[in-house]
Amino acid sequence: MRIYTLCLTLVLTGMQAMAQQKMTLKQCIDYSLNNHLSNDVYQNNIEFARQQGREAFGTYLPVIAGTGTFDYNIKRQTTIIPAGSFGPGTPEQKLQFGQPFLTNPVVQADQVIYDQSLLYGIKANVPNKAVADLSYKQNQETLIYNTTAAYVEVVIYSEKERILLNNENKYNDLLAIKKLQYEKGVATQLDYNRILVSYKNIIAEKTLANTNKQLALNKLKDAMGMSLNESVFINDSIDYERLIPDSDAGQFDVSQLYAYKISAQKIRLQEIDVKRKKAAFMPVLNGYARYGAQAYGATFNTAFDRWFDYSAIGLRLTVPIFNGFRRDSQLKQSQITLANAKQNFIINNNTLQLQYLNANTQLQRSYNDVANNQENLNLAQEVFDITNLQYQKGIGTVTDLVNAEYSLKEAQNNYITSVLNLLTSTLNNEKAKGTLIPFADKL
Repeated sequence: MRIYTLCLTLVLTGMQAMAQQKMTLKQCIDYSLNNHLSNDVYQNNIEFARQQGREAFGTYLPVIAGTGTFDYNIKRQTTIIPAGSFGPGTPEQKLQFGQPFLTNPVVQADQVIYDQSLLYGIKANVPNKAVADLSYKQNQETLIYNTTAAYVEVVIYSEKERILLNNENKYNDLLAIKKLQYEKGVATQLDYNRILVSYKNIIAEKTLANTNKQLALNKLKDAMGMSLNESVFINDSIDYERLIPDSDAGQFDVSQLYAYKISAQKIRLQEIDVKRKKAAFMPVLNGYARYGAQAYGATFNTAFDRWFDYSAIGLRLTVPIFNGFRRDSQLKQSQITLANAKQNFIINNNTLQLQYLNANTQLQRSYNDVANNQENLNLAQEVFDITNLQYQKGIGTVTDLVNAEYSLKEAQNNYITSVLNLLTSTLNNEKAKGTLIPFADKL
């Protein structure tokens, strides 16, 4: 591939000189990466995933809780002892046990000994954190792409404005000459009006280009996360020989893309979820230790005088038997979700490879188009200059001049369009390869 170096100089003048910032494309990208609010969102997601990991790990740590009760038995329960319980002929006895006032503080520690479902929840922490980290980096790629795309628009409209300004100056001089010739009777009113129409068309196109440039500049500010009320001054030249590498489809590795990595980690998460749902059918073993004390009193004043402590340790085994098919339904749902995730993974990988092949092909075509259109622009400019000179010397017609001007304008538009396509293709190619971050680092 032949390499051509095209330099487009962009100068944007801010409304307030003190508020102006002179920024290159690299500086715009760095500003976006450091100041865009979406960075905070994804950093919060990373912290959220970390806290989810702590929560999962905490389910296997001891749970210690203390409780205390104070009861005033307004009317104590009555226990009936049947007649004859203490020998033949003894009457029925009605007894009330306990004291009116009861104080009972207790501390209990519970420890999960075995719960396979919780163990899988802890294992899910690794892919869950990986998804959050990869999503943050993917967002950085998005910021780089959006900022560069918006910057390219500003560059293109600025270049178009520069070309139109050059055309305006040429036609302004030509119009002055034609007006003088008309006043001396050398040129006709029709000749003068034709030049005037072309001149006004250029003015209208330049105004439109300036408006589009301002809109593109606002889009750039938004992509950077900058306040739209701020003024930004950009002065940069783009070296295409340095930015656009030679095409090599063999260098593409879909597994290096963040979209691929995130999908792979999500599949891993779903696989763990299936195992966790299966583990819900397994027994759960817990241990506990309890220590407490009780105090009894016939009156409130004596309710805290005499204490009797007690303690216990034990195991609790929970065996799932039947819960109305809820666990089985949850397992099947998780298995279906996993199957769909794997199928979508294959579909998305094919799409990613297609995007790269298309972007690579478009880049090669756009690169050649710029070279061809630049040569054609130089030729059209040469034809216009010669035709203009002949017209001023009186050996050319105004029709020849208008035709040459139309060809030049068409060549200029084709050149601008091809440059825009080249920059866009370069950006899309870097995105498809997953190399936007290294691309930004080398700017």
